[in-house]
Amino acid sequence: MSAVENFLRGLRKAELQTIHQFWLPGESVQVRVEDLRYRIEETLVSGEGIHERVERLSSTQKRLIQDVLSRPDSKAPVSEVQEGLAQCGASRIEVESTVRQLTERGFVSRRREKKTKGPEILEIPKELASHLSKALKIGETVISGADGISFRMLPEAPDMVAMGIEERIQKLEDSLLAELCMRALRNRGVLDLDSDEIVEHLESEGVEEIDEAAWASMLEEAGVGTIGSVRLQDYGITLPEPSLVIFQEWMKARSEASIEQEVRPDVILESGVDLLIDIERLTLHIEQEPIRLTRSGSFPKRLAEQLRRNFAMERLTDHLEGDTVTRVLRVAMKLGLVENFAGELRINDRRLEAWRGLDFRRKTEVVLQRFLEESAGARWSFHQEAMRSILLDTLREHATEGWVNLDGVIDNVVSTYLLELEEREVSNLLRQRREEDFSRDRLQCPVLRLGTDLAFWIVNRMLSLGMCEIGMLEGSLSSLMLTDLGRYLLGLESSPAECRVLVNPDFEIMLITEGIEGMALELQLARFSERHSAERIRRYRATPESMRLGVRAGFQVDEVRQVLESASDHPLPDPVIVAIRDWGRDVDWIQASPAIHLSGLKPDRYKQLTDILDEEKVNYLELGRKEVFVTGQSAQFSKGQLPTFFDRLKEEGWLVRLDGISPPDERGGADGRNGE
Repeated sequence: MSAVENFLRGLRKAELQTIHQFWLPGESVQVRVEDLRYRIEETLVSGEGIHERVERLSSTQKRLIQDVLSRPDSKAPVSEVQEGLAQCGASRIEVESTVRQLTERGFVSRRREKKTKGPEILEIPKELASHLSKALKIGETVISGADGISFRMLPEAPDMVAMGIEERIQKLEDSLLAELCMRALRNRGVLDLDSDEIVEHLESEGVEEIDEAAWASMLEEAGVGTIGSVRLQDYGITLPEPSLVIFQEWMKARSEASIEQEVRPDVILESGVDLLIDIERLTLHIEQEPIRLTRSGSFPKRLAEQLRRNFAMERLTDHLEGDTVTRVLRVAMKLGLVENFAGELRINDRRLEAWRGLDFRRKTEVVLQRFLEESAGARWSFHQEAMRSILLDTLREHATEGWVNLDGVIDNVVSTYLLELEEREVSNLLRQRREEDFSRDRLQCPVLRLGTDLAFWIVNRMLSLGMCEIGMLEGSLSSLMLTDLGRYLLGLESSPAECRVLVNPDFEIMLITEGIEGMALELQLARFSERHSAERIRRYRATPESMRLGVRAGFQVDEVRQVLESASDHPLPDPVIVAIRDWGRDVDWIQASPAIHLSGLKPDRYKQLTDILDEEKVNYLELGRKEVFVTGQSAQFSKGQLPTFFDRLKEEGWLVRLDGISPPDERGGADGRNGE
């Protein structure tokens, strides 16, 4: 029994008549069910008229058939096929309509693996699958989906040294095709031939319908690329259909040549240590007063406006995505410094103490690791994990000195990743994610989003951390340059840089800095002074209030003078020294010290106790109800040693009981309790 016959036996007469009418429209309607099955089976097994029927299908219907054919035994779960179509831009109604129409016309069968359990499966009978593969040109030259964008689909790889890609395109016989190829080169090697812009351009050139087969043959013979339904859905990547695709080996070679082109930006974006400064300011605010979120779980607007005015990152708000306060809060929560407890933002004291104990370099290493591990959000797909690693390797190789072309870097990363889909076993990773809980993961990603998502990470993560500077040319992002911090985090060497401060008598602090040491110094200055200018020469000013905030954050007053003296080439002005001393005195301190609480005294014994303490020259405070506090000492003992006046009490016949403490030998009569 053929697979087609087995498929038809499960259908009712009305369903068979619908299939018969589609495949054999000019034939009279068969009355008997057996005759219907026989004629349909004969047609599907022989492949009669299959090319004409396939041509009548929409691009979405073809895409569904291709998806099923690419699976083992031409079987695919309905949910996965629907997800793939949705990721390609098909609406929910269009997806359901496509599955229903192909099922009604006999292209696929829809059933369950088990009668009552298990997911629904779409299956194409073996004999029909063979004819559909030929009609859709599946499996003729492409070994795997990833080979459709590579030289690997050609019988022989072109000589890239003898003739470059631009020269090959210019030699194409069809000038319109050559023009489209040049557009594809400027669009990371992929051009959507069904886009409105291209359709209008073709109509203006008098072309109503392109000959995909002829153009594809012409491009492949020239070693330029291909046209058709290149399918990368098994790797979690979607391409427009039909697309003109330039082979990615050309894109990689072209990007490598453009990376190190000299670029002189009009505007330079840099953040320095702004992110770390704002993390410190936000945690200090929450440490003093936990923040209650709104009923919808949002940050209070008035408080956000107040904090935003004091945040250093606000100067880049036009170039970074989202609100400054929200952006800093998310980083603080990823670091575990801030926690959401029942709708209230609180500090994790243990982690904040550990964070403040880290030096500058270690802090940046921790933040970078959190950024690399990011796995959520609209700008993320699971491809980004590997692409970030390729990005850092590319920067290590090409961005060691000076400016590099940002588009060239991104094109190089994307082309490298697309050429390594098989090597990195991306299809297996995708299959594994589908089997696990991937409710928050974007598994299918349009090919053009690979580059834009990576650019987002460069600007909103690397720039924010101070790893790089971004150059703008005529209002567009054009170039990138690693900072000394970026070179350090990538394991590259950097030359020593100038770092010093100039302190004016009015307590204006001018920070002339380059390099990692200068960034670390700026982070220290920001803890006890206010920044007034963020130009190449940073301008800070210390005030009593900023000093008080620094002390609350754990910065000692003596450290302020030490930091300024060590970084300055000249002695500090006398007014500055006096101001530091006076501001330190104005800070309100609560002094905590050990004490011993003596209680349980009778009135006639109270006078005897105070006389003994006076003779032993022990400082104490008399409280009401005949109680005494001995200050500056503790009843805790080390190696069996108690405070010395305890021995005098024992000699005088006193019994001293130590609450909560096991004394080495004797126990006695007045209660001794520790106090602080």
